[in-house]
Amino acid sequence: MTLTVYDKQLIGEVERMFPGHHAGEVVERLIRMGVVDTVRCKVLVVREYVNELVGRGTGKVDAMYMAAEKFCCSYEYVRKCMYYYKEVNLA
Repeated sequence: MTLTVYDKQLIGEVERMFPGHHAGEVVERLIRMGVVDTVRCKVLVVREYVNELVGRGTGKVDAMYMAAEKFCCSYEYVRKCMYYYKEVNLA
């Protein structure tokens, strides 16, 4: 994915706003400011969790049920994260 002018400007702004901070602190502050797409973040976290479990040998359906339990959401939501939100550029 090629960064747009807006993306590059945002990176510069974040670097100026939070010099010397760790990634976790920066993300926390950006979430509190409301500039992070939390839906995409949730999808990313759920997908990565399921993929991690599958990578360790857990069956995909079981991993999806475990994700639903861990994130206190429905299996259907996890299913959507895995299959419906394919075009969210989470690579």
